[in-house]
Amino acid sequence: MKKLDDVVLKLVTKTAFASAKKEANSACMCLGYQPKMPEKVRKLKTKNG
Repeated sequence: MKKLDDVVLKLVTKTAFASAKKEANSACMCLGYQPKMPEKVRKLKTKNG
């Protein structure tokens, strides 16, 4: 059971990291509000040219 838990935790971690990286490189499509981005997520932002 512990091995299954480790696999699930690794999968959740990879998914959360990929989601945070995608969100760091995109903007809100709503006109009124975009919440402040945490500093660690801001560091994932890629530099464009």
